[in-house]
Amino acid sequence: MNARDEILSLEHTFWQALVDMDLDVVISLLDNRSLSVSSYGIGHFTPEQYRQMAASGDARVTAFDFSDEQVVFPIDDVAIASYKAKQTFTSGGKSHDTVVYDTTTWVRKGGRWLASAHTETPSN
Repeated sequence: MNARDEILSLEHTFWQALVDMDLDVVISLLDNRSLSVSSYGIGHFTPEQYRQMAASGDARVTAFDFSDEQVVFPIDDVAIASYKAKQTFTSGGKSHDTVVYDTTTWVRKGGRWLASAHTETPSN
C-alpha cells in the first residue's frame, strides 16, 4: 500500500471506530497531544482526554461517506489529508445529516502514523 492509500485508510479506520464507538482504536490513532478546530472552537487533548470527551457526550457519528479525498506530504513524515464528508450523527436523541470539509494532519512517529490535528468546516 502506498503512503497516500495508507493515510486514507487510517482516516476511514478512525471514522469507522467512531461509528462503532471503539474508543480503543480511536485513541490508538491519536498523537500524545492533539488538537481539533471546528465551529465549536479549538480543543487540545491527550488520547485519554479524548476518550473521556467521546464517552461523555451524547453526539455520536452513525454513518459517513468521503469524497474529494486528497493527501499531501509537505515532508516525508507529515501527511495532510483533506476530504468532503457526508455524515449522519445523533444528538439529543435526534438524527442529523450534514456535509463538512475536513483536514487531518498525520505525523509519523516510531514508524506509526498518528493524527495530530483535525479541522472541520461546515459546508454552510
